[in-house]
Amino acid sequence: MRLVVATTDDDPLAGEFWGAYRRAGGPPPAAVMFLARRRRAPAWRAVVDGMLLFGLRDGVRAWRLRQQIRFVLRQAPHQVFAGAGAFYRVASLNRGEGLAALQRIEPDLLVSAGSPEVFRPHVLRLPAIGGVNVHNGRLPAYRGLFGTFWEALHGEIWGYACVHAMSPDPDAGPVLAQGPVRMDGCGLWEILTAKKRLGGGLLAWVVRFAQEAGHLPPPCPLNDDLIPGYYGWPRLGDMVRLRLARRLARLGQAPGRRATAQPWPADHAGHVHV
Repeated sequence: MRLVVATTDDDPLAGEFWGAYRRAGGPPPAAVMFLARRRRAPAWRAVVDGMLLFGLRDGVRAWRLRQQIRFVLRQAPHQVFAGAGAFYRVASLNRGEGLAALQRIEPDLLVSAGSPEVFRPHVLRLPAIGGVNVHNGRLPAYRGLFGTFWEALHGEIWGYACVHAMSPDPDAGPVLAQGPVRMDGCGLWEILTAKKRLGGGLLAWVVRFAQEAGHLPPPCPLNDDLIPGYYGWPRLGDMVRLRLARRLARLGQAPGRRATAQPWPADHAGHVHV
């Protein structure tokens, strides 16, 4: 199966995600396409965001990991994507060199993992089996950017990692696999790390299913009480609100809770329904 991964080279938790993917038996991609970021924040804003979101210690850790992973993915990407056939650096998959390369590869499955671009219908028609996206946030309630942040701001006890079929409307395709991560009393960086590990395992299951069956898994049944929402990147005021809310919440909780992902029941073969 010709698997193509569309991603970026600056996700500080890429090692956690793809490490979990390999451990869960995910097959290596035929090609990895690194897309250029659309949102280019100035250096000062990146520092402020990191401190507000994660605190001093984890904010510094996120910054260092981002620099390290960027170096590795530019100099030795096989360390993260072991067994990958080829690597591309393109501005877009919707047009130009990226689209031409994708057409030459003739992919069976296209995976978006942190891709900054919404793929248009002519791109989604190229993979023989289809395209899937990994999303950190419960769907359809937390569509859009940084779903984990909005789950935390709204006081959710459980946050979600999902793998869903891609559609021209962002994050609107059917959910194929999902799992929850405990959020209350946990730091945001710890939650994101747990979600990345869970998401990598979920993606591996979806890819292996597609490889063996020749089609995507059936959709997960979703709860009827979910109200669809779409969120953009949080503003500074949103980050301050979250920081204050989580600090107040910690005053009434016992310290030291660890973010944990709920294991998938074996009879669900990767699906988790809550």
